[in-house]
Amino acid sequence: MLKGIYRTITGKAVTERRMEIVANNIANCLTAGYKNSRPVFKLIDDVNGSEADKTLAQKGSIYTLSSFINFTEGVLVETGNNLDLGIQGDGFFVVMVKGKNMYTRDGQFTLNNEKKLVTLDGNPVMGEGGEITIDGADIKIESDGTIYVDKKFVDKIRVVTFEDKSVLKNYGRSLFVNTDERAKETIPENYGVKQGSYEASNVDVIKEMVEMMSTLRAYESYTKVDQFFSEMMEKLINLGRM
Repeated sequence: MLKGIYRTITGKAVTERRMEIVANNIANCLTAGYKNSRPVFKLIDDVNGSEADKTLAQKGSIYTLSSFINFTEGVLVETGNNLDLGIQGDGFFVVMVKGKNMYTRDGQFTLNNEKKLVTLDGNPVMGEGGEITIDGADIKIESDGTIYVDKKFVDKIRVVTFEDKSVLKNYGRSLFVNTDERAKETIPENYGVKQGSYEASNVDVIKEMVEMMSTLRAYESYTKVDQFFSEMMEKLINLGRM
């Protein structure tokens, strides 16, 4: 019975975390460049006791829960704004946050008071020459990220990727941080920068709503089992007092 109680408690905790992930995905369905997360947990195989990575659809004794980021592309939304940029294919824009390189697919950019190209949060967008200054009216950005202002070369927007994207972790909304210093930036083999568009979130709202309902049913089931074990323990304690 103790094993059943343990499974119920851990299962309930994992289901709560699963709901948090789904709710966060839904909350960011309109956040440009946002990448949805999926829950993953480790379990102990009941047959041979070996530890393995499994999805929530598989059965077993819950050990610990984590998540992975789904980096599939979102659709490009055309705006006609010369400072909105979308990446077609692999890659991330590099932005400077608190003196550290961060990475994003959100290409909704603007100019600050110093005419620096920045994100909507005010973080500088990095070019091959550092921060990008745009001073002029006619802004043209080529598919490789090269910037021309009034037909004069200014800089080239840095677009990078990582061989193993699992080193990238969420740093709020659409920003990602490299958590492994050994993982180095590389230049994507196939990418294109599209001016006048930005990438939308890759969240499938309908799929997330189905996942939420499934998670709610699972949580209700764990709650009922938890209540059953509580009543059983109470009866056993009362029997022991007789």
